[in-house]
Amino acid sequence: MPLYILKELDSQGRVFQDDDTTEYFDDTDHNGNALDAAMDAYNFRVGQTDKAWGAGVGATRWTLLQVG
Repeated sequence: MPLYILKELDSQGRVFQDDDTTEYFDDTDHNGNALDAAMDAYNFRVGQTDKAWGAGVGATRWTLLQVG
Protein backbone atom coordinates (compact mmCIF):
# COMPACT_ATOMS: atom_id res chain seq x y z
CA MET A 1 0.00 0.00 0.00
CA PRO A 2 1.73 3.20 -1.12
CA LEU A 3 1.85 6.41 0.84
CA TYR A 4 1.74 9.70 -1.04
CA ILE A 5 3.35 12.81 0.39
CA LEU A 6 2.65 16.30 -0.92
CA LYS A 7 5.48 18.72 -0.08
CA GLU A 8 6.20 22.34 -0.84
CA LEU A 9 9.60 23.26 -2.25
CA ASP A 10 11.53 26.48 -1.77
CA SER A 11 12.76 28.63 -4.65
CA GLN A 12 15.91 26.47 -4.89
CA GLY A 13 13.91 23.24 -5.23
CA ARG A 14 14.65 22.07 -1.68
CA VAL A 15 11.89 20.58 0.44
CA PHE A 16 10.65 22.85 3.23
CA GLN A 17 11.25 21.32 6.66
CA ASP A 18 8.02 22.88 7.93
CA ASP A 19 5.29 20.30 8.61
CA ASP A 20 2.63 22.89 7.76
CA THR A 21 3.42 22.39 4.08
CA THR A 22 3.16 18.58 4.19
CA GLU A 23 0.11 16.41 3.49
CA TYR A 24 -0.07 12.61 3.64
CA PHE A 25 -2.43 10.34 1.71
CA ASP A 26 -2.87 6.58 2.07
CA ASP A 27 -5.49 4.05 1.01
CA THR A 28 -6.93 3.60 4.49
CA ASP A 29 -7.75 7.30 4.81
CA HIS A 30 -9.18 7.79 1.33
CA ASN A 31 -11.33 4.71 0.66
CA GLY A 32 -8.68 3.08 -1.51
CA ASN A 33 -8.13 6.16 -3.67
CA ALA A 34 -5.02 7.68 -2.14
CA LEU A 35 -3.50 8.55 -5.52
CA ASP A 36 -6.66 10.32 -6.69
CA ALA A 37 -6.87 12.27 -3.43
CA ALA A 38 -3.17 13.16 -3.60
CA MET A 39 -3.44 14.30 -7.23
CA ASP A 40 -6.49 16.43 -6.41
CA ALA A 41 -4.59 18.09 -3.56
CA TYR A 42 -1.51 18.58 -5.76
CA ASN A 43 -3.54 20.16 -8.56
CA PHE A 44 -5.35 22.40 -6.06
CA ARG A 45 -2.06 23.62 -4.50
CA VAL A 46 -0.46 24.17 -7.91
CA GLY A 47 -3.52 26.15 -9.02
CA GLN A 48 -3.44 28.29 -5.87
CA THR A 49 0.26 29.00 -6.31
CA ASP A 50 -0.12 29.82 -10.02
CA LYS A 51 -2.94 32.23 -9.18
CA ALA A 52 -0.86 33.99 -6.53
CA TRP A 53 2.58 33.97 -8.21
CA GLY A 54 1.96 33.48 -11.93
CA ALA A 55 1.41 30.64 -14.37
CA GLY A 56 3.91 27.80 -14.12
CA VAL A 57 5.20 28.67 -10.65
CA GLY A 58 3.00 26.12 -8.87
CA ALA A 59 4.53 23.12 -10.62
CA THR A 60 7.99 24.19 -9.43
CA ARG A 61 6.83 24.78 -5.83
CA TRP A 62 5.04 21.47 -5.14
CA THR A 63 6.08 17.84 -5.43
CA LEU A 64 4.18 14.61 -4.93
CA LEU A 65 6.22 11.70 -3.62
CA GLN A 66 5.25 8.02 -3.51
CA VAL A 67 6.62 5.84 -0.73
CA GLY A 68 6.14 2.09 -0.89
